[in-house]
Amino acid sequence: MNLWFNILFLIFALYFGFSEAGLCPKNTVVFQNSLALSQSTLKVHCRSFDDDLGDHSILFKAPPYNFSFHDEIVFATWFDCDLFHKGENVEYQRSFRAYKGAYFFRCGALYVWNARDDAIYLSKDRKPEKLMYYWIKD
Repeated sequence: MNLWFNILFLIFALYFGFSEAGLCPKNTVVFQNSLALSQSTLKVHCRSFDDDLGDHSILFKAPPYNFSFHDEIVFATWFDCDLFHKGENVEYQRSFRAYKGAYFFRCGALYVWNARDDAIYLSKDRKPEKLMYYWIKD
């Protein structure tokens, strides 16, 4: 029993020590609007177990919307997001998990979600974008 307590104490101490000392940079999730054909506004709404980040509108070619956070150490951190935009006489939407924490906490992750006319793409930690989700027509 003491061994588990010591392990948990060490994990908490390392996590909070790294966070407070700046040794564990926050993770960041970014949403950018690349809807070139429609040039419509991208609407983003994200939430987690603890937080509802509300509605955010991103104009075409406007600066991206982003938020940063530290992973929870006990419960896996996650953010579910809804994206919406209007094309010509059609509305598009998609709901998905935009971030899921690691089994152990993660430091300095960068998830860039790029909304394009054909689909939604993801670049993790500055790697090349990959197609992740097609839009759903409403």
